[in-house]
Amino acid sequence: MPNKVPQVCAVITEETVDTARAAMKQASAAADLIELRLDFLRDFDFADLSALASLLEGKPLPVIITCRASSEGGRKHVDDQVRLRLLVEGARQAADYCDIEAAHYAQAPALSPDISRLIVSYHNFDETPVDLDAVYDRLIALPAAVHKIVTRANTITDSLAIFNLLDKARSEGRRLIAIAMGQPGIITRVLGPSRGSFLTYGSLASGKESAEGQLTCEELIDLYRIRRLSRGTGITGIIGSPVAHSASPAMHNRAFAELDLDFVYLPFEVDGLAEFFSRFVSAASREIDWNMRGLSVTIPHKSAVIPLLDEVNESASKVGAVNTVVVSDGRLIGYNTDVRGAMEPLEKVCELNGENCGVIGAGGAARAVIYGLLERGARVTVFARNSRAAQSISESFGVPVSPIESLASSDVRVVINTTPVGMRGHSEGSTPLPGEALQGRLIVYDLVYNPLETKLLIDARAAGCRTISGLEMLVAQAALQFELWTGRKPPIGTMRSAALAKLSE
Repeated sequence: MPNKVPQVCAVITEETVDTARAAMKQASAAADLIELRLDFLRDFDFADLSALASLLEGKPLPVIITCRASSEGGRKHVDDQVRLRLLVEGARQAADYCDIEAAHYAQAPALSPDISRLIVSYHNFDETPVDLDAVYDRLIALPAAVHKIVTRANTITDSLAIFNLLDKARSEGRRLIAIAMGQPGIITRVLGPSRGSFLTYGSLASGKESAEGQLTCEELIDLYRIRRLSRGTGITGIIGSPVAHSASPAMHNRAFAELDLDFVYLPFEVDGLAEFFSRFVSAASREIDWNMRGLSVTIPHKSAVIPLLDEVNESASKVGAVNTVVVSDGRLIGYNTDVRGAMEPLEKVCELNGENCGVIGAGGAARAVIYGLLERGARVTVFARNSRAAQSISESFGVPVSPIESLASSDVRVVINTTPVGMRGHSEGSTPLPGEALQGRLIVYDLVYNPLETKLLIDARAAGCRTISGLEMLVAQAALQFELWTGRKPPIGTMRSAALAKLSE
């Protein structure tokens, strides 16, 4: 029967016998069982069964041994007869399971494998095939203790086929491991065990992954709290492209844990927005039975999501962007927490009513900031290089627009950068303004939060200005999202610490 307690399997991808032993010892504190990838070893005698027995002597956890064929993603070519004999006899004498590819299964019966210790697996490193049900039917016809299907998710919708297989295996009382590789498949790694997967795989450290999209054991257990997830867990997450480096999963999941809430926050790598909402989110059409509670929305979907919602609140409608979706009684309601999130750090240090503010940029973030400033009685001038976008903002909000070069001679006292200039991976070390343009300003606020100390903030501090990091907005808008989804006030300090830890990686 399928396991009831989610099992995290630590994958050992070491290159030497000694480091593999050390990694297995380390895994005992981080996982429930171990997969030893023998094909990664460079100093191992694959023809010597005693070498395997020696390696596994005193193993701290149950061990799955596998030695992938080159055609199945193996790192080292080992003759099939030698490889299969090592796996079959190794499972009988020293390990708890061996994993043999379905493509090589026909050779195994001659070695009389112990079926109770056999995992038979199918891998597709290119795609999730449309005939996955047929693949499953062919696979389960091969006698084994556990069947395993691993495909590549090229889009988030490929994950649905994996979840459907888990439902099928669960209804049939079969032990199945089903996972989709790649960033769009991460949700199958986190939610798989709670939906019947026999186990999920994790690396012992970042950089030690055996497949794309593999999380660490620590992330699975401590961040996503995989051992307490169930089919009733409240599902939240971030939709965008890309989302792999977002700090939001760390902030929200740490806050859920501190308040002991049965929620999880996932990264949803989404390109086809309408299809995602139809198949994953909308109660009337979604193809997965889960407790969807809400979503964060980031680039490039903040405006495109609006027509897909049942209701949009006033600030989101005025700004023309939604960054938060709440799922309530089958309805999808859009909010923009960027507005309040951007204003809260400013209001702590400045009375905005009547204040002279200069906003750099003319994109979506600028629209949220301008709306928030005007709502609080501030005077606003937009400084931008993109004259067409700036003109649109001027028409929408009735604010003057000037070339960015004119800011230096202006009398604005509060400067807010809403552009990505200075962002890590974009233009780190650059600044939208020369340092001399900051002389005499009261406050300089940079919405860029990675790095925490941008060139703009460094120059502003040198000019005697008070500075505000984009981290403050990041945390404030996330806290507002948390409250919308859960009805609870989040632990702000925990969210900030989680964001800082993520950004320091």
